[in-house]
Amino acid sequence: MATTKDTLTTTISLKADLIIGQSLPVTVTLESEKVINLVTTQITFTDASANIIVPTGNILLKKAENDGHKATCVVTLKVINSAQDKAPIKFTIKASSSDAEPFVFTGTARTIDKSTLSLMFDKKFLDIKNVTDSSVNNDVKVIATTTLLDMDGEALSNIPILVRTRIPGNLLYCSYKDRQGTPISVIQIGVYNLININSDAQGNIEFYIYPQQAHSMVLDLESFIMDAVNPVKATSPLFLANTEIPDFLNSIPEPNILGGFPGPLTSNTGSPDFSVGVFHYPNATSGDYILFFTKEKGENERKYSGHYVPVVDPDKELGLEKYTYKVPYDIFKIGVPYDFNCIVILGKYDTSITSLPTDVTYMGGAKYSPSPSIDRKYDPCKVYTSLGFKGGEIYAGSAIGYDSIKKYLDNPDGSTGLFIEVVGDKNSKTKVPLGAKVTLNMYIEALNRNTKIVYDTKIMKSKLDPETKRYSLFFHIKFKDLVNILPYDNGGAGTIWFDYEFGVENNKSYGKIWEGEIDTRSGFTE
Repeated sequence: MATTKDTLTTTISLKADLIIGQSLPVTVTLESEKVINLVTTQITFTDASANIIVPTGNILLKKAENDGHKATCVVTLKVINSAQDKAPIKFTIKASSSDAEPFVFTGTARTIDKSTLSLMFDKKFLDIKNVTDSSVNNDVKVIATTTLLDMDGEALSNIPILVRTRIPGNLLYCSYKDRQGTPISVIQIGVYNLININSDAQGNIEFYIYPQQAHSMVLDLESFIMDAVNPVKATSPLFLANTEIPDFLNSIPEPNILGGFPGPLTSNTGSPDFSVGVFHYPNATSGDYILFFTKEKGENERKYSGHYVPVVDPDKELGLEKYTYKVPYDIFKIGVPYDFNCIVILGKYDTSITSLPTDVTYMGGAKYSPSPSIDRKYDPCKVYTSLGFKGGEIYAGSAIGYDSIKKYLDNPDGSTGLFIEVVGDKNSKTKVPLGAKVTLNMYIEALNRNTKIVYDTKIMKSKLDPETKRYSLFFHIKFKDLVNILPYDNGGAGTIWFDYEFGVENNKSYGKIWEGEIDTRSGFTE
């Protein structure tokens, strides 16, 4: 019977970009139909280019997973600091006393735009009430993504990066899979727990996070290139907690809303935010996070509001009478009764404290518009009708009417509403950097609508758009978010604004404001 050759594989691709100065842990795996002789079978590196440091001599293998047919070793490679950008890198890995084909690596030394290391999540909160310590619930997951680019905005192919958490042990409470569903193991290097993942040929990083144990925690993920780029924070923390309200003795008092008792909540001054006091809970410390939740009366699902506050000085901030924290009114629908509560995730512990709910019915009054005090260095977005880019631009100062958002025979993909373009560039100081994570905001102030809507964050593309012939990132504003907005009683149209932001929390950059009028009255709906 014919036998299959041994196979020699590694945790890096046969062809990959490597960052100048990068040290990278590499796991080498040998698999064989025969039992591997760990005395005679060893690993060697040969034919290395001068710009990478590889291990010398024979490297011993260790039996993997109590399987005599599989053996591994972990080595560290180093791209020298003086390597030239875009210079070729090569080396070969061989296994003695084995018929495995050598692993012949060919790569390129590259630089990296470190801001593109910042991960973003498709959601910032996971409810772990249905997670048990005995199994992984594949329906409860978060997708982490980014696109790695060099300083010229070019994609970095098959780059291996490392990901850690601020509290190292928290990484172990979750499991991880790549885009193909292959598990990603947590490895230990020194005192750090890490995951190692490679970008694809277009520089894209994508992996999935699954809570593995029912522990409340904050995953402050940071990505880095060992010895080349310091850890870069994700665009936001990732929170895991159980939203169920515990019994009375295991809870803390409900949050205290300024102006919320005894009657309906109203913004009498037009302020977009209300003030909340939070009980001074046990073991409060700097680094805790307070998350706010809503549940419509009669509904079962308690939803994360999208808003949290970090605790900095517990003694100064906490107390039901202090009203320290600001939460936007727009977490509530007008005239709808809600339960409102908070969950505290203790930063130093893998646990949380949940408050009792308080009754809230918001009756309106808040007004929303872009902040005039923010330093805005980047060009405003461009606004297009429901016909998209080819349908023509709506310039700032113009009016958006029903004809701007309605359905035509040649709408792009049958879409209605508006299309918003944010323009990027490689070297401009007024256009968004390629690879940046961009969030679009829309504000409307009219007779029957006062709202702010935040749209999903997207990554600025590193390839020219075939239609616009520039680096374009498009957001679609749905018809339902824009239709039947009425003018004021004096006939004056409402006002609509768009702006955008990018960067990590507490270090954001902002686009200039696009402002126009809006009156989308219609007797029809779509």
